[in-house]
Amino acid sequence: MTNSHIVKAFDEELNSLTRNVKTMGEFAAAQFVDAIRALLHGDWSLAQRVIDQDRRLDALRIELSTGAATVIARRQPMATDLDEVLATFRIAEDLERIGDLAKNIAKRATTVSSGQFPDDVVASMDQLAALASRHLEAALQTFFTRDAARAMVVREQDEQIDTLHTALFGELVARLSADPAQAVGLVHLLFCAKNVERIGDHATHIAEAAYQIATGRLPEAERRRLDQSSTMASTDAKAESTKPPGR
Repeated sequence: MTNSHIVKAFDEELNSLTRNVKTMGEFAAAQFVDAIRALLHGDWSLAQRVIDQDRRLDALRIELSTGAATVIARRQPMATDLDEVLATFRIAEDLERIGDLAKNIAKRATTVSSGQFPDDVVASMDQLAALASRHLEAALQTFFTRDAARAMVVREQDEQIDTLHTALFGELVARLSADPAQAVGLVHLLFCAKNVERIGDHATHIAEAAYQIATGRLPEAERRRLDQSSTMASTDAKAESTKPPGR
């Protein structure tokens, strides 16, 4: 904490919220890493563990949100203190969604085998997931340190995830057309890649919350969104619909 309150118990309650965010953030990050490992290496037991452990993440979210609500009711915080507590609610929601996306990846991992994926596709997916994982870790650190400048850097780094996801999406769609025999596995990877991109978005939300806590305002500039996969998908669908019969 950078501020000290007359009521020392208030400082401890705010510090407790931060510790709970750290616990929940580390667990959500671990769920994501395990889900990707299960998907790319065909580890069914690890995938099932991620699915089963999602209940723990839900429980952590409830505990964190309840703690934040209790602080508001008991202390009636104002200004920056209120911003901090409200940010805790938002971060808890983002971390819960990251856990949900990790669980969705794990569910898909239970329906495919790692042998269905070409090595270069596995490498691209692994690169995207590793970048998103580092992005989440960095975003959480900006919250713990209340580092506004670093939070803006992390926010901008989401563009790298968007760019990689767009490239991977195009690669997977091209392979679907070239090798229909691998369609099932590639479609699962398409959805998983999108989940990874969304995890990057939620990590960015955390960095934006850290910036607001540190400065008292939201970032002024609109965040650039470079993911073009939805545009590519609609273009591909239009081209397919205009093909002559039998082509």
